Amino acid sequence: MESLPREIAGDILSRLPVTSLVNVKFVCRSWRKLLQDSLLVFMLFLRTTKKDPCLILHSVHPIKHYVADFPSDDSTPNQLYVADFSSEGDRIEVVKKIRVPTLPEFYVTASCNGLLCLCDSLHSSKLFIYNPFTMDVLELPDSAQYPNQQVVVGFGFSSMGNDYKVVKIVYYSHRGSIRPSGGNLPQSSVEILSLRSLTWRSLGEIPYQIFGKRPSQVLVNGRLNWATWSIYRCSSARLIVSFDLSEEKFYEVPRPDCGSLDKFNHNLMVLGGCLSASVYRKDGYFEIWVMKEYNVKESWINLYNIDIMDQSFENSGLHLKRSYARVICLLKNGEILLEMTITRALLSFDPKSKHLAFHGLLRWYETIVHVGSLHWIDTHVVAT
Repeated sequence: MESLPREIAGDILSRLPVTSLVNVKFVCRSWRKLLQDSLLVFMLFLRTTKKDPCLILHSVHPIKHYVADFPSDDSTPNQLYVADFSSEGDRIEVVKKIRVPTLPEFYVTASCNGLLCLCDSLHSSKLFIYNPFTMDVLELPDSAQYPNQQVVVGFGFSSMGNDYKVVKIVYYSHRGSIRPSGGNLPQSSVEILSLRSLTWRSLGEIPYQIFGKRPSQVLVNGRLNWATWSIYRCSSARLIVSFDLSEEKFYEVPRPDCGSLDKFNHNLMVLGGCLSASVYRKDGYFEIWVMKEYNVKESWINLYNIDIMDQSFENSGLHLKRSYARVICLLKNGEILLEMTITRALLSFDPKSKHLAFHGLLRWYETIVHVGSLHWIDTHVVAT
């Protein structure tokens, strides 16, 4: 392999799954060096983004029934698994366990270009950047601490500066509770860290309530997006707030004036590279709205309507009261991957046939859409 031209060797190796490539580095030093070639890293990433993403499954309990040769007495916390789809995208083909370095108990905040941002789930004070395939890990320096704090963490890539950035939004109170009262927000502090400098900088306060139960970020067009929670209990209205990683400023993203997105709570995700929002209605229907052109209000369209109660699904045992569907991602075959809360049933919806297909049932895990890569924080990333 060493005698081949760089471009040919990169083309050959980039066709292998990333899980196979990481084992190649143990063959010899020259092969290990080859895997660090920026051309191979880029070619692999380019091919991987054209396929279905893998799923990172994070669990505090072992997934014994889905992992081959899994030790029956393994009860180690912070379990990570990777689930790959078949080439046709019609089923989960294999689930493999990923080695995890010794870290505090954590939850996965975000995935970007093959890197995971992990947060200490006990105190939200420690943050780590981790590539689950290469096993590279970086512990970030501590930031300012506040009394009774609740933390929201964002992680993404700024193409303008070719740099990864971590945003830390802290809500706190000196009186013991950070719950808003009388329409007033708690005290807040926003800090940002560039992985090039590894130094936290203060950006002041934030005039929005983003904190909730592990709010998930959505990265679109170099902006982190969150759905804010209303500070009034009688109101279901929510705003979409974005943070520009290059300008380091917050903005409001426009929503449509009519339709369920303006009337009900919604969750954000990325479908086909577009900012999207899902709304679970009380009648059992599940709406998916897509913003075809980012930050253009008129480009919002109600693209999908899914009847979760349809067919025999309601009586299958996979759907429970107070359980709702969460959109995971859009597969290359045009189907939408969904996850039911509580039961954690994994389903796919075919927009053409309106059919729901069952993929698996994994309890006590969290699903993160991930693109496997050999990237690290100093890798030059080219927009795809």
